[in-house]
Amino acid sequence: MEKTVTINGMKCDGCVTIVKENFEKINDIQLATVNLAQKSAVIESNREISTQELQDALSETKFTVA
Repeated sequence: MEKTVTINGMKCDGCVTIVKENFEKINDIQLATVNLAQKSAVIESNREISTQELQDALSETKFTVA
């Protein structure tokens, strides 16, 4: 399954790395591709990943999923 979400708060490549690493900690996510210019992330997973689950993965960061 593939899901695209908007990520608010990213300003640099370090931000991209933080979002990617946090998303890839979620069970069943194979790949998270984060794009700074588009302020988005494409999630590839074995199951439907909810927006809330993605937001929870970023709960200790300044980033939000829209």
